[in-house]
Amino acid sequence: MKRIILYIGILAALLAAPVERADVGKLRPVQAVSIYKEKDWFVIETDTDDLGIGATAEQALRNLKDTTAGIIYLDTAEYLLLSKDAQEAAEELREELKDSVRLCLMAQKVDMKEAAKYLSAHGDLPKLESWKT
Repeated sequence: MKRIILYIGILAALLAAPVERADVGKLRPVQAVSIYKEKDWFVIETDTDDLGIGATAEQALRNLKDTTAGIIYLDTAEYLLLSKDAQEAAEELREELKDSVRLCLMAQKVDMKEAAKYLSAHGDLPKLESWKT
């Protein structure tokens, strides 16, 4: 009898807990992310045509999430493209991205949709988990 009351109490607590719901239709799954610098600003761009700008990579990511119409979903990112002057940004964003994200250096700004298609055909890239600055 005591167990049943305990289970009912636990169930009631779970149902009463505040939960932030996310509309699945607003999720914007990302396959490729690029980080580069323009003057002294970090720019993060995705293959979903979303863009964030900030003084640091974390600020640029926050700006990206704040200015996007939907919810940026970085867990689906497969590729991280970095310019040479923005390599330290990968360290700053390591917590936001999966360790299995593949890294690629870019010499100049690229079309992200085409880059995602191109990189998926060339799978021999280093992973974030084994990369060090």
